[in-house]
Amino acid sequence: MIYSSQLKALTDRRTLLRNMLATGGVAATLPAITACAQEAPSGQPAGGASSAGAALETVKQTINFRDASQNLKAFIKVVGDLDPTMETVGWFGGDIFAVTDQDKPLQKLFGVEGMGVLRVEPQDDGSYRMFNRECAFYTDPFTGEYIDTWKNPLNNEEVEVVSIHNMTVNAEIAPVFKMDFDGEVQEIPFTPPWWVQEKINTAMSMFEVHIVAPNAMTVEEWPRESAGPVNRISEMFHRSARLSELQNEDLTTCNYDGVWTRIGPWLPWMLQGQAPGHLLYRTFMTRPGTIDLMPEKLLKQVSDQLGEQYFVAPPADTWGTQNDSSFSVYMAENDPKPEKT
Repeated sequence: MIYSSQLKALTDRRTLLRNMLATGGVAATLPAITACAQEAPSGQPAGGASSAGAALETVKQTINFRDASQNLKAFIKVVGDLDPTMETVGWFGGDIFAVTDQDKPLQKLFGVEGMGVLRVEPQDDGSYRMFNRECAFYTDPFTGEYIDTWKNPLNNEEVEVVSIHNMTVNAEIAPVFKMDFDGEVQEIPFTPPWWVQEKINTAMSMFEVHIVAPNAMTVEEWPRESAGPVNRISEMFHRSARLSELQNEDLTTCNYDGVWTRIGPWLPWMLQGQAPGHLLYRTFMTRPGTIDLMPEKLLKQVSDQLGEQYFVAPPADTWGTQNDSSFSVYMAENDPKPEKT
């Protein structure tokens, strides 16, 4: 989420860019959200069935979404699991468009499908450590088949497609947290708004990341891969969950459906260089929860191309290490392409 995308989404790229997110990955990235959260009123009847099958009449807590700690706890319950021994599997997919001249419509370039696995550990200071691993594959925009090569219609060049494969995208999530984006640390207040509609038993979370940071992939060293001296990235995550599941104290997690939108620079393997324009990602995202509920086609692709280590979250000893992104992974695995003749 790259994900987009799908999480980058969040905090410290080293301590959610390590939120949610692509940004290098799916996930990856985030600004202050200052819209006012709605508070669920007391006395709301529980209803619906939980993902765990537990009776929702059990222990119910009315959530004050304006309270930072309750807001954060609800957010963790949706994106992950309050139980630090449990891992959560997410799935996302959609299309990626080129945004170029002002007088031209968006142009669909390719699709994307991917997954992420994360585990969340609560800390004594009220923060949470998120251990996240993510991967995704680009697809033919019409057939949906995974692609290894691609004819770039923007420069008429056949290029090799590079999947998203970020082994570590950890993050510390707190009412105020820090995000390290390729060496630039930014402080970001955690104030995501919630929209609550009791009549349809729904709570919707909006979470955004907006970043401008120096591009570690310099134009001088990577003239064909670098989009320029600065990367501007925005990621927007909309998740919809059952209010009754959020309020059920017997549940440590709840399922969601949502949308991930990302605006970001050209990908290095597109060999766009500093051509004007950028990419727009538009995908669904949802939470199957466990590996066995993921699409078989995607699981086979991950297993065959990347290995089954992408089916588990990073271990605790990865905390504090440098996070991966599509840009850092590309630089580690490739040499700059020679100038086009």
